[in-house]
Amino acid sequence: RVVGKTTLLRNLNHKFSNAERNFDRVILVESRTDVINVETIQLVLKYRLAIPNEVWDNKNQQGRAAEIFQRLSQRRFALLLDDLRGPINLAEAGVPVQNGSKIVYTTIMEDACNAMGDQMKFKVDCLLPDDAWNLFRLMVKDDVLNFHHDI
Repeated sequence: RVVGKTTLLRNLNHKFSNAERNFDRVILVESRTDVINVETIQLVLKYRLAIPNEVWDNKNQQGRAAEIFQRLSQRRFALLLDDLRGPINLAEAGVPVQNGSKIVYTTIMEDACNAMGDQMKFKVDCLLPDDAWNLFRLMVKDDVLNFHHDI
């Protein structure tokens, strides 16, 4: 269902990134076409935490999780996960749960929320037609809108 969840998460990413030192790191993981899993999260974290290949390549998933945990546990971070299709064990990815850090995710699967032990849920309803059209116009360029008279 398209209701603007990704746009909402991108806006949070922008807001958190520009906030006055609320977080040491803001990390957005978008699914695009792949399902977000432990490996996907670890790979994004590798790049965002600047973990060198020579450290990364010699480790298995557990070793990578330990490396990520060591680096993230020293920081206050916001981890934004877009379009989860099921529950993920973030500890397996090396993500510490610590005071001051935030984990925000979007999903259409309420079971994923329940299984991950979320603290707060916000239901995002479908946009009204005029709001959907305004969001669409905001996201595309004028040349796309003017490409065909039926748009």
